[in-house]
Amino acid sequence: MKTNWELPSEPDLPLRRQILTSRGMTEADLNQSLEQLPDETLFTNIHLVAERIRTALYRNEPLVIFGHDDPDGITSTYILYRYLESCGYQKHHYFIPNRNLEHHGIQQSFIDFVKNGRYPLVITVDNGISAYSGVETLKEMGCEVIITDHHLVQPDQIPNAYAILNPQLPDDQYPFKMLAGVGVLLMLIRYLSRMLEHPVEPSLYFWTAVGSIADKVPMVGLNRIIIRYVLEHWDEVKDNTVEFLLRNYNRITSDTDKMNFLQYCTRLIANGREKEGQHIAMRFLLQLSDEKVRLFQLLEEEKNSWETALNSVFKLVETLLQDFNGEAFIYYDDEDLIPYSLLGTAATYVVNNLSIPAVFIKKRSSTLVCEGRCSKGFNMVEAFSYCKSSLIQFGGHARAAGFTLDPANYNDFIELFHEYIDKQSENMQQAHNLKIDAVLSCEDVSSHLWQDLETLLPYGQENPEPILLVRQCALNQLTEKLSIDYGNIKIPTEGVWDVIFQLKNSNQIRILDYRSAISDS
Repeated sequence: MKTNWELPSEPDLPLRRQILTSRGMTEADLNQSLEQLPDETLFTNIHLVAERIRTALYRNEPLVIFGHDDPDGITSTYILYRYLESCGYQKHHYFIPNRNLEHHGIQQSFIDFVKNGRYPLVITVDNGISAYSGVETLKEMGCEVIITDHHLVQPDQIPNAYAILNPQLPDDQYPFKMLAGVGVLLMLIRYLSRMLEHPVEPSLYFWTAVGSIADKVPMVGLNRIIIRYVLEHWDEVKDNTVEFLLRNYNRITSDTDKMNFLQYCTRLIANGREKEGQHIAMRFLLQLSDEKVRLFQLLEEEKNSWETALNSVFKLVETLLQDFNGEAFIYYDDEDLIPYSLLGTAATYVVNNLSIPAVFIKKRSSTLVCEGRCSKGFNMVEAFSYCKSSLIQFGGHARAAGFTLDPANYNDFIELFHEYIDKQSENMQQAHNLKIDAVLSCEDVSSHLWQDLETLLPYGQENPEPILLVRQCALNQLTEKLSIDYGNIKIPTEGVWDVIFQLKNSNQIRILDYRSAISDS
């Protein structure tokens, strides 16, 4: 797929101004504060949800928070649990299913937990919007269900819950739709804080930032405001867990260091799965005694083991991608080489390297499970919706989604998916173009570039590391200043080139493309 270059409209502006202009942003966008968050009352059902929670607190009713087994779900569970605890409430419990043992959503193990505990109220966090049958079963038991979620809604399969809080609901007026599950919970807690006249602890913003970064939501708008608040109020947002972790971490002197620490927290709590609704990461977050040290060590061991497995998966995928040429990458792991929990990470690796949709499928029990990832110009949920006649169920986000599939329908899915790819070919080609954020001279390239652009943090979806074009530069002029990640690009050592790159950190750039002269574009 040929890559076209899209030049910035005003290349003579100062560097940061060029970047902001190319992204349709202003300096005011960089300086938004919590006071500029949208009014939480714009959420459909938020008053109904908050009133039911207040009733549970005042009546001292037991309730259970049903989380999702990933960092967004862990942080969502934690901040709601912690806020209710700070209100003096003590009858709340949590249940986080182990996705290595059972499918996503409300399964029999949780239904049994609710039945045995006789819980009159369940609050789902970061899940529930596709749990139609599970909600029906809980209702038949006399349990009311509040769903808080952020995943896309299938209008014909909305669960008949007591109330649903999700900015993706068809009639929802909340203007910022791309929140993580933990972001939705934070907005609910902010609303509850006014209703109960009980403040939100600043540390809840820290853990919201962790969950939002882990879930790879767009780093603009509300998500950016929350994370910038954490970066700019670092000393205020630290709770005992953050202080504990910082004692075992490197010195932090910049916003980049803070972002690296937040990323470290996402990796630390990504593991720790147990049985019967327990989770080591949740126990670690809630623990105040010396037991915290042992739980931390367990999480560190699992993180290290996970990272080792991750590197093995990356090596496998690199082998699979050798000489690959196509508009989408589909891999059926029939040899069981990739752990189920790393299917999504493997797909992300393909997207990051080839900028094409990636679908990874493997057998699990009697069904096939899939994780799909994509970049701009493609919508994975729409793709799976196009294929829904062959699927058991599907759901997720535009760029990250999954499904379950009867093995007998595998070929039907493949045929439908390729049909959808063909229909989207033109959009995918346009999205593959490199949109350059700013142009600079070879003399401007230095280790100071990263520090100059730190105010643009956090980087992520819709606010990626800037794509920069350096004009007429010899390769040795770059290597003298910074280390270079060439990826699959091979630039001749002789000659002068126009080079497109991204900053990976203060000392390294990643080459994206090069040409002999900009006029060639």
